[in-house]
Amino acid sequence: MSSDPNYLLDQKKLESLSHYIDMLLDAICIVDKEGHFLFLSAGAERIFGYSREELLGKQMLEMVHPDDREATLNAVDDIMNGLEKTDFENRYIRKDGQIVYLLWSAKWASNEAFRIAVARDISRHKRAEAIQSAMYAISEAAHHEESLSSLYKRIHQIMETLLPISDFVIALYDQQTQLLTFAYTSSDVDGELLHAHLSQNLTSWIDSRKVCFDTDNGWIKVPLCTAERVIGSLIARVEAQHINTEDSQHLLEYISTQVAAAITRKQLHDRLRFLAMYDHLTGLANRELFHDRMQLAIARALRQKTELALFYLDLDNFKQANDTFGHDVGDALLQQAAERIQSCVRSSDTVARFGGDEFVVLLETISHQQDAKSIAEKIRQTMAKVFIVGGCEIHLSSSIGIALLPVHGDVEKTLLQHADHAMYEAKRLGGNQYII
Repeated sequence: MSSDPNYLLDQKKLESLSHYIDMLLDAICIVDKEGHFLFLSAGAERIFGYSREELLGKQMLEMVHPDDREATLNAVDDIMNGLEKTDFENRYIRKDGQIVYLLWSAKWASNEAFRIAVARDISRHKRAEAIQSAMYAISEAAHHEESLSSLYKRIHQIMETLLPISDFVIALYDQQTQLLTFAYTSSDVDGELLHAHLSQNLTSWIDSRKVCFDTDNGWIKVPLCTAERVIGSLIARVEAQHINTEDSQHLLEYISTQVAAAITRKQLHDRLRFLAMYDHLTGLANRELFHDRMQLAIARALRQKTELALFYLDLDNFKQANDTFGHDVGDALLQQAAERIQSCVRSSDTVARFGGDEFVVLLETISHQQDAKSIAEKIRQTMAKVFIVGGCEIHLSSSIGIALLPVHGDVEKTLLQHADHAMYEAKRLGGNQYII
C-alpha cells in the first residue's frame, strides 16, 4: 500500500463517501462490459434481495424479467454507444421470486471500461398505477359489457394484470336458496373438486369478510362484499411467493369491493332490462321487444326480398279453466303454453306474450307459405295435448291467425291486424285451427 498521505486521505474520503452511498434507498451499480456486477451499494441488497457477495460477479441479465430482456439489451447497446439513459424502465426478479419494477439512469464510462447505473425501485408507484387502472377498467366493464358472463371474463383479465394467476373462479352465493354456483371458471380448473371443497367450508367463508389463504393448495379466496352481505367469492390460484403476503391481502380486499359492486350493478341492470323487455310470468318477449324485432325483420326481408310470417295465437277455453281452477293454475297454464310454443319454432324466431292468453310468433325467414302452415299445424297439435297442472288434467286448444309478408302487407300494423282478424275467424269457426 502506498505511504503517500494524499492517497491515504483519498481512501478515507472514499470510505466516508461509501458510507453515505449505502444510506441511499436507490441502488448504485457498476458492471463490466459483459454486464457482470463489479460494485453495488447497500441499496442493491434491499432492491434485489441478494447480498452483495451473491451479486458480485453475477450477470445482471439473469435477473431481468424474461419479457423485458430484449428491451434491456437494446438499452445496453445504446449506452455502450455513448447514449446516456435516464428514464429506462424494466422488471427484475428478486431472490424471493417477487417482481420489482426499476427506473434506471445509466452511463458508459469508456476510460474505466465499465457502466455505472442508478436504479430506483418504482414498484409501489407501478402497483398504484395498476390498481387505479384496474378500478377504472372494472367500472367501465360494469357499464359496457353486454352480459354478466362477459363481465366475469373481463374481471379475470383485469385480475391477471395485478397478480400472477393461473386459475380463476367466481363463485356466487344465493342467500335465499343457500346454493353456491360457479358463475365463471377458467378452463383448467377442476370445478367438481373445488365445489366440494367450498361446500364443506361454506359457512366459514360466506360469513367471513376476510381474505382466506389456502397455502397447501395455493388458493386465495376473496369474499365479494357489498355493504349488506357477502354475495360470493373470487377464488384464484397464484404463485407460492404471493400467498399470504400483506400486499396481496390488501390488494385483494380492496379490489373485491369494486368487483362486488360491479357484479351487483350489472345484475341490477340486467334485471331492469329484463323487466322492461320481457314478460315477467312466461319470460317471453313483451310488446316492446317484439316491436323492435319485428321492425328489424321487416327491414331485412324487404332488403333481401325474402318472406316472413306472423302468427297471432289465442288459447281456446282458457278463461273457463282460469275461472274453474283459479289464477295460480291459470298462470301455470300460460307458462306451459309458452314453453310448448317455443318448442315448435327455431331459436332465431321470436315468441312474445301480448297479454292475457294472447301470443304472437315471428318467423323471420320462410321459403314458402307452406313453411308457415307446417309450423302452425305443429303448434296446434302441441297445444291440443292435455295440460297437467297440480294433478289436474286440463284440455285446451288454440286458434291461430297467420299473416305473410309481402302477401298481406309490408308494415307491422297491417300484418298484425291481418293476423288478429284471421285468429278471430279461426275462433269463430270453433277454434283448434289456423287460418291465413
